[in-house]
Amino acid sequence: MLAIGSSLWVGALITIDAQPWKYFLLLPLVFLAATDLKIARMFVIVLLLGAALILLRTFSLHHNIVHELVGRHGSVKIIGNVQSDVVTSPARVLGSRTLPPRFTFQLRSELIAAGTQRYRTRVPLTISSSTAIAFVSGDQIECSGKLLRSRNPKVVALVTVRGRCTLLHSATGIWRVTQRIRATFRREAGDISGDAGALIPGMILGDTSGQSAEFGSAMRRVGLTHLTAVSGENFAIVSAFVLWLLQWVFKSLSARIIVTAGLLLAFLFLVRPSPSVLRAAVMTAILLFARMKGRKSSALSALGLAVSTLILIDPFQAQDPGFALSVSATAGIILLSPKLARSWQRFFGGAAESISIPVSATLACTPIILAISGQFSLVSIPANLIVAPVVAPITVLGLIAALLAPVLPFLAHFLFLLISPCSHWITWVATNFAKFPVLSVTANLFTISFLTVIVVAAATKRWLPFGLLVTTLGILLWSPWASWPMADWTFVNCNVGQGDASVINLGDHRAIVIDVGPDPALIDSCLNKLGVRSITLLVLTHFHADHVAGLQGALHERDVGSVWLSNLNKPLSESTMVKRALGEIPQHVVHAGQEIDLHQLSNGRHRGKVSVLWPGTEIKTFASMPGDGSAINNSSIALSIKIDGLRILEGADIEPPVQEAVLASGKIEQVQILKASHHGSAYQYWPLVQRLHPQIAVISVGAGNSYGHPATRTLAALSHEHARILRTDLDGAIAIDNSLKIRVLKRDWWRFSWG
Repeated sequence: MLAIGSSLWVGALITIDAQPWKYFLLLPLVFLAATDLKIARMFVIVLLLGAALILLRTFSLHHNIVHELVGRHGSVKIIGNVQSDVVTSPARVLGSRTLPPRFTFQLRSELIAAGTQRYRTRVPLTISSSTAIAFVSGDQIECSGKLLRSRNPKVVALVTVRGRCTLLHSATGIWRVTQRIRATFRREAGDISGDAGALIPGMILGDTSGQSAEFGSAMRRVGLTHLTAVSGENFAIVSAFVLWLLQWVFKSLSARIIVTAGLLLAFLFLVRPSPSVLRAAVMTAILLFARMKGRKSSALSALGLAVSTLILIDPFQAQDPGFALSVSATAGIILLSPKLARSWQRFFGGAAESISIPVSATLACTPIILAISGQFSLVSIPANLIVAPVVAPITVLGLIAALLAPVLPFLAHFLFLLISPCSHWITWVATNFAKFPVLSVTANLFTISFLTVIVVAAATKRWLPFGLLVTTLGILLWSPWASWPMADWTFVNCNVGQGDASVINLGDHRAIVIDVGPDPALIDSCLNKLGVRSITLLVLTHFHADHVAGLQGALHERDVGSVWLSNLNKPLSESTMVKRALGEIPQHVVHAGQEIDLHQLSNGRHRGKVSVLWPGTEIKTFASMPGDGSAINNSSIALSIKIDGLRILEGADIEPPVQEAVLASGKIEQVQILKASHHGSAYQYWPLVQRLHPQIAVISVGAGNSYGHPATRTLAALSHEHARILRTDLDGAIAIDNSLKIRVLKRDWWRFSWG
């Protein structure tokens, strides 16, 4: 049954998605199929069934009247029922602008009016609004907006709302009751200061709306995010507690199970019956079934049945990484946990079983985590072990507090005070363990297989191959020829998506940073990998969001000596944000002709200088070109950098008129490294490029960006100059040393690194 469920799953996955972790799922299936012809036939049939299911579902989503209306009308009116909680997406950067937060939720339509036509149709839609929304599941609403194509394959279209949606009929019954409980619980939890208070609603109800971005990042880095998502562990703890409590009320085991099932159903509505929660409920039922039967084979069959059922009901579950992690964790607990518990009995006594559960789940999930994120924290298992004792008290007492909050708030507050030390403990572990480096790999078949074999060798006690593989891993991690960014790197272009961020190494964990990209997490991660603890000079070339919105990440736990700024304080919102974030750090508006001696800046470690080539002392006006702000682009700080004989030109986003003026200044000479202006756009002044005659051209650009960067003719012109072209969308982060040795993170299939 497990083989059937797995085949069904992979058949659907291959049809709809090309995520790299699907190859990991194929490995055991191929191995099993190779051992028996009948099994191989069964695999082929079920794989085809999984593919057929997703094709049928996709066909139904793409062949209906709503899909035909997409893009044909300026505005449509939609009446339907809310199917999910409202999710608030953070503000995001799109090119030069920072877009405001958006509020999205799922809706099942009942009526759609386009012009004079009215259509009664029930299809899933995603509603997106820039105006705050407070609807709950079960509400009937009316919205007006534009139908657009959606990237979410589970819905027919995306509706961008114009104005406000109108509530027609409020949700009734259990939806309204559970919403009141959730709102009161969130308010009570807010009385506990900081992330510790925001953690509790996440652990009990899956409500992470109050958590800071930094804390969420720390939880992900350490491998504790499963605590803030309602999972099988939540259902198992709640069901175990209810069964234990009911033994003093009902003598009959059947009666206790029926009452427990009813309460778990109510708990399901309280935490919202999303696909992930339904999956958790099914997986919990499997573990309880396995414990009742006491047979591993029954549990594996039940797991296969659960996978098959969930895929048959919703084949799009196949592409959800959470589904893969949930199934893997359950399989790990069934297969590995009993063995580990027996092996550790003499060391841990009665605690062996409780310790073996998080360890076995983590080991089983590790290959998929690596395939999805390319990162694994070596402190993940210790972190999960030391927080495990406080998870159950928070879950049980927190759930009781949630139920009591609307009627007995004083008692709920007392329970919050009891579990507050537990939530503070988890917060402390996440925050401090996140400071440890993580293992970064290139997510491909080689690295997934390599690390999977290490895990399997450890689990099966094959110590000789385990030792050889770990030794090989150590060599890849610490050898100078294999590591990233190399021991003596000079220049690094961070991979910050569609934006700019460069780093010049001054030694002793100090650096010059030129722009910080659009995302604080990405620049912080890059500087952590480089070991940069102090920014001697920070250059913010201009105030477009794709160059400065990541500033908080660069400042995170780092000292900054001084900052160079552009002479044009536009866009005003971004320049205000920058100056507020910099606070008392010394700031200087620079102009052409200014320079700084690297010998002094690096305490005698390096020779050279950083020279400002542009802008001038006055703001000049040039003809505007297509794009998002020629005046601001042409106020960018352009730099010439000489460090120990290596020459680099950083042009930021200057456009052809300014590039021509820079060439006319007479201060341009050949360089080894050219940071291509404006992400490699088509707007380049080619006599300048010819004069520079770079050996390496670095283009900082986001994969699949909507601007068409880098332009084909720019790539052709750079190739004509015999420059080696490196792109962050293809190569990832790029490191170069003084001898022009290059290390990149993406294309090197064997690359392992610390970060």
